[in-house]
Amino acid sequence: MNEIMLGYDFQTFCMQGVKIPLYAPLDGHYIVVGGSGSGKSTAVLYWLYKCRKQNVKLYIADFKASKEFSGITENFAEFEGCYDLIKAYYEEFLATPEGGDDCIKVLLIDEIAGLLTHFSMTKQGKAKADEIRGIMSSVLMLGRSRRCFLWLSMQRYTASIFPSSSGSADNFHVCVGLGRMTVDGRKGLFAGEHFEGEDDLIFGQGKGIVLMDGQPLKSLIIPKVSKKKNIITITKMICQRCGGGEAISHPLTVKSKWLVLPTYFCDCDLLG
Repeated sequence: MNEIMLGYDFQTFCMQGVKIPLYAPLDGHYIVVGGSGSGKSTAVLYWLYKCRKQNVKLYIADFKASKEFSGITENFAEFEGCYDLIKAYYEEFLATPEGGDDCIKVLLIDEIAGLLTHFSMTKQGKAKADEIRGIMSSVLMLGRSRRCFLWLSMQRYTASIFPSSSGSADNFHVCVGLGRMTVDGRKGLFAGEHFEGEDDLIFGQGKGIVLMDGQPLKSLIIPKVSKKKNIITITKMICQRCGGGEAISHPLTVKSKWLVLPTYFCDCDLLG
């Protein structure tokens, strides 16, 4: 089964000092929610890093043009260019047969709510926003059988990003909330679920809650990448499937307040 490590069980580490990895199926739709500074981008970059040994074709729509995801894949767009990229992914989705083909296809849309709000400001743009909503709904409902998946990132969860009749919000297999979430946002993302001992935890940057399909609610800590530029460079090399094996001499150090994970890597097979 294709799976990636999301991070570690935050509660277990706080209580017992034990680092227990949390794994999620790569064959699924992801949504990550958190305010500015909550660690969303670092989390997504970390998951992309963990995808390094998987055969993944990646499309990235970076609406806010943060440059954090630029250079990772040739299928990349910023700001209003995200519309054409999303349509290009949808065309590939429609051309993919039942059962999928030789790779998993992921469309990552960063700041989806902001993208839809921007396009909805004009009559012509509203038509584009509605088209994007329809595309997301189709991929969410039919994508799993074609191994085509949607990853969404946003500051606040709102069901209004989907058509009201589609039920798309229920089709995510991995839901992550980072930092301090609003009551309404948390309720929408986790359907009001709680876990024992949750009130004893302090959720700051890179710390939050994860709900995976078929599993109970758990706490999560994302290792903080101290040199984000390194992880972008590495991910870019993996996505381009470089053929060499020459070791890079310096370490990639993944740190958090509680975790220190030094990792040495070469340009075709990272460890850790």
